[in-house]
Amino acid sequence: MTRPTNLTILPDRLRDLTAELCRRAPESGDRLARAKTEREFVEMVCELFNLATVLTPEHYSLLRSENLSKQITEFIGSNLHKGLTLKLLAEFLGYSEKYCSDLFQSIMGESFSSYVKRRRIGTASLMLTTTDKSVAEIAEALGFSDSFSFSHFFKRSTGRSPREFRTARDENRPLPTGGSSARREQ
Repeated sequence: MTRPTNLTILPDRLRDLTAELCRRAPESGDRLARAKTEREFVEMVCELFNLATVLTPEHYSLLRSENLSKQITEFIGSNLHKGLTLKLLAEFLGYSEKYCSDLFQSIMGESFSSYVKRRRIGTASLMLTTTDKSVAEIAEALGFSDSFSFSHFFKRSTGRSPREFRTARDENRPLPTGGSSARREQ
């Protein structure tokens, strides 16, 4: 059922890939087998797997640029309240979750989950120290289903509950009468 192939001009690795694709998806494999040059082969692979933008030199350099890092940072910042997942980020960027995970690691220098955890802790700490919002309001702002989940997450990450963290902030505030050092020493 498969057509004769013109694989003799393709390097071994491409020939092996085409043979495997012919076994698993005959129509796609046949298209690749008709490629006369490596360039044609790569173009067909890009088209078949919608990778054209990923493999072009312009796009490849864009992936490494600060622009993508900025896009990711802004997306996470504006969607922190949604309970971010790698799937949401992958949909935003238009990539598979696996590719997005690897891309995120290479661009941001840490895993997606570590980054989101760090952002959540940083934002929570800031909100606990600079606002009088309730723990429930902060939990909602950070995408937690309830204040218990948020409190558990925060304590596991910092060693203190949100209330303990806020109390420590209040104890470290300078007193209006200038007695802040005496209060801190207690």
